[in-house]
Amino acid sequence: MLSLKQLKDVCLLNAGHNQCKYLAEDETDSKKHYCLKKSPKAKEVDIEVEDFLREMRRKGKDPKKESIPIGDNCSGYIILRHKEQGYDKNS
Repeated sequence: MLSLKQLKDVCLLNAGHNQCKYLAEDETDSKKHYCLKKSPKAKEVDIEVEDFLREMRRKGKDPKKESIPIGDNCSGYIILRHKEQGYDKNS
């Protein structure tokens, strides 16, 4: 799970389009978040965001105004459910 500092400072949780597109909330605990960038789901996220951006361009809209996370904010973390991860934590 990602540390609170990582979520706030790097993932930009709740920061609209600046929020990292790979950020995922735990299915059972909304206070826990994970990075999907180094998971098999990363490709799915990339495709969804690419489709969204293509659709916005087609409609002539600015994707940044839609508050959909499109950021790619760090090199990523593997999913660890019981250990905090982030720039502020030791490996």
